[in-house]
Amino acid sequence: MPPFNRSYENWAPVVARVILGAAFLYSAVWKIPGTEMFTMQVATTAATWWPLATLSVFLAFILEAVGGLALIIGWKSRLFAFLLAGFVAILTIVFHWPDWSDPMSIGTLTNHLVFIAGLLYVSVYGAKHFALKRD
Repeated sequence: MPPFNRSYENWAPVVARVILGAAFLYSAVWKIPGTEMFTMQVATTAATWWPLATLSVFLAFILEAVGGLALIIGWKSRLFAFLLAGFVAILTIVFHWPDWSDPMSIGTLTNHLVFIAGLLYVSVYGAKHFALKRD
């Protein structure tokens, strides 16, 4: 049986929150304004006919960087988890809606749904332990 004790209950949500935050920080690295990667992200976004691609990628960079850091340090975790869940839901619909005949596409959809689920969980329960500011 897994170690369901007080120590586990304190540390497991922190580890999950840090992993989620780190994933968004990593994603933000691909959108640093002024880099070649930023330009590629803008081109990819524009190809979907999403309006204001440059502004959108810049705002995504800000949300991913600030939101990822907020999750890691446990500051306003509920708010940023909620915002990031909505952001991932929009990304899923605009960029990653699956080609139902392609298993890789279904895998990407599943991956995004898992992110949304984890973020919704944090948005409800917040950062209770090892946080800059408990929610």
